[in-house]
Amino acid sequence: MNRGFTLIETLIYIALVGLLIGSGVVASYYIIDASERGKADINSTAEAQFLIRKISWALTGVDAINSPASGTTGNQLSVHKNGSAFNPVVTDLVSGRARISESASAPVEITGDRVKIENLSFEHIAADTPKPAAIKISFTADGKNFQMTEYLRK
Repeated sequence: MNRGFTLIETLIYIALVGLLIGSGVVASYYIIDASERGKADINSTAEAQFLIRKISWALTGVDAINSPASGTTGNQLSVHKNGSAFNPVVTDLVSGRARISESASAPVEITGDRVKIENLSFEHIAADTPKPAAIKISFTADGKNFQMTEYLRK
């Protein structure tokens, strides 16, 4: 009695093992790729939320908005904060990074190099009784649109 495998059986087993290994490699690739895309999405959202919080901080306790003028939109926000020795506080965008400066100091980048910020704009919405004046902030972080309206309270 012959107890070995025939050539055809061996080829079938090799093909099945190859198919299983190939399927495992393809599935692993898709899982890793989805994970990397998820990390990039989390980074851009976190960076955008941080930028919104910083701009919100800059708008806290504001006496006057220097730019943009009331009813206009601009790519730079300049405000005068009540009782601050570091006026004006200026927020702008240069080379894909948002910056903030106080008084005459050099601007500090408030977004990192992992996320590209584009189209940062500030719309100065005039006060309209009973609503106070507001600033509408809009920008794109790695292709995702973000916007927020901050009402100025005194």
